[in-house]
Amino acid sequence: MKINKNFCFLLLLLLSIIQLVGCKSSDDFNGIPYNPSKPVELTSFYPDSGKYLEKVILTGSNFGTNPDSLRVYFNSKKAAVVGTNGNEMYVLAPRLPGDTCIISVAIGKDSLAYSNIFRYQKSVTVSTIAGNGSDGEIVTGGLSQTVIEPRYLCCDKDDNLFICSRGEYDESGSFGILRLDEENDELIMLDKNVTGNVPCADPTTGIISIPTETSVGSFISLNPGEFWAPRMRQMKWSDTDNQPANAWKHCMVVNPTDGYIYTLYYGGNLVKVNPVSYEVTPLMKISQGDNYGMTFSPLHPNLLYLSFWDNANENANSICTVDVTDPTNTFQRISSPNIAGGFRDGKISEAQFHDPAEMFCDNDGNIYVADYNNQCIRRITTDNMVETVLGIPGQSGWQDGTKEEALFYHPRGIAINSEGAVYVADSGNCRIRKLTIN
Repeated sequence: MKINKNFCFLLLLLLSIIQLVGCKSSDDFNGIPYNPSKPVELTSFYPDSGKYLEKVILTGSNFGTNPDSLRVYFNSKKAAVVGTNGNEMYVLAPRLPGDTCIISVAIGKDSLAYSNIFRYQKSVTVSTIAGNGSDGEIVTGGLSQTVIEPRYLCCDKDDNLFICSRGEYDESGSFGILRLDEENDELIMLDKNVTGNVPCADPTTGIISIPTETSVGSFISLNPGEFWAPRMRQMKWSDTDNQPANAWKHCMVVNPTDGYIYTLYYGGNLVKVNPVSYEVTPLMKISQGDNYGMTFSPLHPNLLYLSFWDNANENANSICTVDVTDPTNTFQRISSPNIAGGFRDGKISEAQFHDPAEMFCDNDGNIYVADYNNQCIRRITTDNMVETVLGIPGQSGWQDGTKEEALFYHPRGIAINSEGAVYVADSGNCRIRKLTIN
């Protein structure tokens, strides 16, 4: 009888995993407790490549039998240690640690790394979670049967997804502020026939702020303590000389460092708003133009990223930054100087966008951009490289699937939940899409 070698290996691996999962304390049988007077040694690991939550066996010596005392990193990302018996441990590959990873192990005062490289395999897929492709009057209820024209999104700290619906031609029935409950398969109307622009969530309080154009200082707040009942708020201007001439403001964002709400008016007035008193502090004035994306990065506190539409003069079709603690001296365009709009990946200084809209920074510092007229989702990495995550540049359509298959039509809004899933308001397709990136 001929025995398949791969089958034998997988069987041995499974037995090792079963044994390791059961090893949870120094009292476990057949385990070798950690000895601080002896060095930790690393031998090998298997497999040498894999995806998020890949089961990896690390071999060596003096690991001990308590997984809680072990710290394992794939580059700088901490991996979950499931079990250890002293000479082997079973870990799960963390999310997005980088394409090539150094695996390091620390216990007690010992810290060392394997000489071999673990290669991380990223997979990106997109699926439709709400909207049936129809436009017009909003229909709520079960997600697969909903009718919605999503324009902008945000996620709160509890992963509730909020949507500002607004038809391409602003038909009255398409207006609304909604909450999407993916777990319970339900789309819920919070406020009907309200014109909301790019919303933001306070990372501490969970309060949602949504700019409107009813008046210069108007915006809507949704407080989770009030079951997100919409409340119209008014900013308070003590310095009326710096008050904008019109009410056009399209985007808000909360700065996690100071807790203030930031917004930019079409006329170029950048201001911050006290979230309790609603008092306004003017920061600077830039040239006029539409801005549909603002985000802060956890890697660079107080550095505000902004996206600009094609009517923003010298900032047209760009990504810009400003340090809000010194706005006058720090505002700069960081993407290509091409104001006509185009498409190019690569270094941020050379990258081109065409009507970049809403953007959001994940917990790792990667910024996702809904590149409206390039029909795709872009990402600015932590090393300032721009890459296309999903969508075929310049080709519109509706198609779920992998990176090679997915198509969008005027993606305009973007949000990211705590697990790193990216939601897209695919406005031209009248659908909410979900990107799962592992």
